[in-house]
Amino acid sequence: MVVEKKGNKYITNLLLTTIFGGVIGLINYLFNIFIARFTSENIFGLYSAAIGVIYLIQIPALSIQNVLTKYVGRTEEGDINKLKVKSFIIFGLVGFFLASLLYSSSSFFTENMEETVKVIFPLSITLLLAFLSPISKGILLGKEKITLVNVMLLLETILRFGIGYLAIKLDGNIQLLILANALPAFLSNMIALPFIKSPKSQTKNIDISYKEIILLISSLFLLSVPYTLDLILTPAHLKAEYGALSLTGKIVYFAAITVASVMFARLSNQKGKKNDLKTVGITVFITFLIGIIASFCLFFFKDLIIDLAFGGKYADISIYFVVLGLIMTAYAIVYMLANFFFARDSYRYIIILLCTAVLQVVLFKFCVTDLSSIVRNQVVVYSSLLVLTILYFLFNFIVKKDVKEIEKGS
Repeated sequence: MVVEKKGNKYITNLLLTTIFGGVIGLINYLFNIFIARFTSENIFGLYSAAIGVIYLIQIPALSIQNVLTKYVGRTEEGDINKLKVKSFIIFGLVGFFLASLLYSSSSFFTENMEETVKVIFPLSITLLLAFLSPISKGILLGKEKITLVNVMLLLETILRFGIGYLAIKLDGNIQLLILANALPAFLSNMIALPFIKSPKSQTKNIDISYKEIILLISSLFLLSVPYTLDLILTPAHLKAEYGALSLTGKIVYFAAITVASVMFARLSNQKGKKNDLKTVGITVFITFLIGIIASFCLFFFKDLIIDLAFGGKYADISIYFVVLGLIMTAYAIVYMLANFFFARDSYRYIIILLCTAVLQVVLFKFCVTDLSSIVRNQVVVYSSLLVLTILYFLFNFIVKKDVKEIEKGS
């Protein structure tokens, strides 16, 4: 009965997060559209360059959040009060060191583009805050406070939009536009932390593995390669067109992975492996469903998207919307399975991610002639990644597990 109740709660959390994620994704998409529409080409160009760095900065933030979620979920009667103070000090020091390093290297960037100096300071602040902001959410997810985390994310998104609107009103202030991606999460973290407490009776120390954080950062960095490296490798004359297509495809991807944190939290709290397959199966199914629905929405509303997002430009890319939506759905499924591997400390998967990155580089180096060839390359990359990921899952968590169970029984 208890197991069934937890299963129903998990499904409720998934559906709730899907709804919240849809609203949050829509607000974030509108945020990017407003910046593109109501700032100068120069400001939008600087912001587009900065946003690539911001995506990379979010990788250590997500790694810290996931590791905190895992160890809080695994440790019964853990001392949350001690954990949050220790985390704030350690991650704050690491973030300050890396942010100082980034800021001190500003002269390196300005040799090629003078105005880049405008983005270095806010990016440095963003990097520092990325090491502090995930602490509260990591702990709350470890306690499976899913609704509270969703509300926090929604409020952060609304505040981000508000800061962005203010920046646009200030003639497209690039520093404020960048900080809009960091300040809301940090503010919600600082507001939430004092209220996250554990009873005085809970004195068990919650030890987190910093080695695992490094492994997770490396894994998530390689996992992000397929949807970041393609923009870098695309020839200059195709960048604008493919960039618009890629931005549209990411709508499907980010919509489909909204439930990843819920799955990670549930896996971290499960005390046995018998429910793992059920948990990951439900999550992958919902991810697939969201991806398929989003892909067909792109198809049915392709003209509207072209008009709203790009002012009627790049109309030719609409014929690839469904294809890109489907491969982004495949990539979202890969992302879910990868998070399952990481929750179960299975980091040999990094080899597959590395091989996929090499494949993508080779394809873009030798097999790009036009936009259709780039789309074809991405189909090969994502299809290969999906197949290899499923094989890895089947061998390590189905076949290998069954062999161990047979050996124990003999």
